Amino acid sequence: MITSRDVRNKRFEKAAFGYKQEEIDEFLSQLEAELDEMERERTEANNKIQILADKVREYMKDEDALKDALLGAQKQGHAVINEANIKAEEILAQAQAKADELEDEAVRQHAEAMERNRAEIAKEKESLIDARRQVAEFKKSLFDMYKAHLEMISSMPEAYEDDYDMTETAEEIAAAVAGKNE
Repeated sequence: MITSRDVRNKRFEKAAFGYKQEEIDEFLSQLEAELDEMERERTEANNKIQILADKVREYMKDEDALKDALLGAQKQGHAVINEANIKAEEILAQAQAKADELEDEAVRQHAEAMERNRAEIAKEKESLIDARRQVAEFKKSLFDMYKAHLEMISSMPEAYEDDYDMTETAEEIAAAVAGKNE
């Protein structure tokens, strides 16, 4: 049986693209509080059962004393014991029903939490797929631009020193380059 201490002491390894640590911690805190409450209620129920069982044992001891005292009191003692046993069984049945109800509720809440987690995981997977698609598209457009730039560079004519008139000034060359870039 998992206890609140188990929940409190549970640690998860961190991983890339894992769950949000804050959400896990919050969920574990809620689970811990609910387990503490259930444990407290179970302890109270067990204490009540123990008190009733002690009373039943006490009635059984009183039965022997009453048997020795009076024959008529014996009948009354049996009636009290039978009534106490019936009441104890009713209380035990009620306590068991309450424990079963609490357990069913905990299982239901756990199932709901798991379903919410599954939905969130599916959503995060979709986000991851979308992010990967966007990265692929960006990478493709970047490669396409790079390819276009390489083609432009490759299509530029090779320049040789013989082709240029060395009498041109630096200003004329700069103006010519500026005119090509426009």
